Amino acid sequence: MNIVIDKNIFLAPITKLVGITEKRSLMPILSNLLIEFSPSGIRFYSTDLEVSAIGYIDYKTDFDKKIIIHGKKLQEILREMENSDLSLEITDNILLIKQKQSEFVLSLQDPEEFPEVKEISGYEEVFINGRTLLEMINKVDFAISLDETRYVLTGMYMRGLEGNIIVVGTDGFRMSFYRKDVAGLKGFKGIIIPRRSIAEIERIIDEEEEVKMCIGEKHIQFSTKNVTLISRIIEGSFPDFENVIPESNVNVVRVDKDTIFRGLKKVSAIIGRAEPVKITLYENTMDIEAESEIGRAKEVIEVDYKGEKISMNFNVRFVLDVVSRIGGTDIIIKAPSVYGAVLFEGEEGKNHKNIIMPIRI
Repeated sequence: MNIVIDKNIFLAPITKLVGITEKRSLMPILSNLLIEFSPSGIRFYSTDLEVSAIGYIDYKTDFDKKIIIHGKKLQEILREMENSDLSLEITDNILLIKQKQSEFVLSLQDPEEFPEVKEISGYEEVFINGRTLLEMINKVDFAISLDETRYVLTGMYMRGLEGNIIVVGTDGFRMSFYRKDVAGLKGFKGIIIPRRSIAEIERIIDEEEEVKMCIGEKHIQFSTKNVTLISRIIEGSFPDFENVIPESNVNVVRVDKDTIFRGLKKVSAIIGRAEPVKITLYENTMDIEAESEIGRAKEVIEVDYKGEKISMNFNVRFVLDVVSRIGGTDIIIKAPSVYGAVLFEGEEGKNHKNIIMPIRI
């Protein structure tokens, strides 16, 4: 069984799928890709049992054959070869790859050992532009929890309303809420997509593609023309995020986004990445201060502020994450007069809200 195929065409789906292959699993078979040759095209399968992906090449063969091969090694071999045709020859449990003076003989495993990867269908379907999907993820993914003991927070919440989609990420100390208008969208139930799956979507989906989301009882599927990603859904109740957004904070400051970002970066040079900075607000002024065993740092910036004098301490990384994700040129910070959640907004206003809990010191 032989085929001749362009290296880059064959490599493209492998590069997208190989990141899913599990490196630390007790099941070594999960480090492999299943490649299926058939008269309808070539399909590539990858799974770690929680997230799976299927890639497709419109290259029809005159035979049916499934092979199991180590995904990462195959990618490394192909990446080093020239940008021209490859010759693939499959015999028994061997894959022979030839290109000019190069030749690789790779051992294959039993395809029956590979877990079944099944696409889902017959459920709710939603169509969305790839750029829109990636934008929504980028706005909130930084706030998703890494703490496995709070399992329901280790994913991104997504819910469809009439004409828009809401996504939320939170770790209990900060939260990011983003609403995106999607013309013609019908509502769909709220689901929680695992952080790992979100990372794979960002890596696999291209901006220019149309994405079909199929939302099942326990899984969600993202499909484009050449790749499908299937993820389990985290079971459990996501926190009531709408009622924790502080809409009545009375101390409101407007600050240039680049100015506050540079100020935070300067001051944070003297402290660790997750240590606190102190932000003090008074008449048209913001002081950003930090202190460590090395010394002290202070940045004074001009802002639009007429409220009372207040001081707050924040994890510096939390504030930098929020500032870098907010669009536009200005950031609006709304703080309470007593200890409580602080709201960060940009020009998107009600469609993008971030809250950070100050640190008690």
